Amino acid sequence: MGLYQIWNELHRVGITHIGGGPDRRTGEMKYVAACESEDWGWSSAYDTFEAASVAARGHVCPVR
Repeated sequence: MGLYQIWNELHRVGITHIGGGPDRRTGEMKYVAACESEDWGWSSAYDTFEAASVAARGHVCPVR
């Protein structure tokens, strides 16, 4: 299954991506902010886009 088939929304904020899609159990929209660096596995799930956006803007990746 492709990435765009899972997520309804994809946004890029700096080096992080924010994806939104329905929760498999409840069907409610959930959002994930994830770092795209290969050596850093940071990601976090949020209930609102605003919370995911704040986390993505505040993320400082130690891998350069």
